[in-house]
Amino acid sequence: MTKKVDPRELESFKEMLLSEVITSEAIINLLDRKGIISKHELMEEMKRVQASVLKTDK
Repeated sequence: MTKKVDPRELESFKEMLLSEVITSEAIINLLDRKGIISKHELMEEMKRVQASVLKTDK
């Protein structure tokens, strides 16, 4: 049986997720602009971490 989601909880979750996306994008842009890490390097690291997480979930 599926539990009904409270619309207020869903809206709160959406706000938190949007805040996280905005924060991550800002940090990525600053790191790239300052030459600390390129977006390409970041994408490669994200793929590596994702593969590691998916492997440990199984």
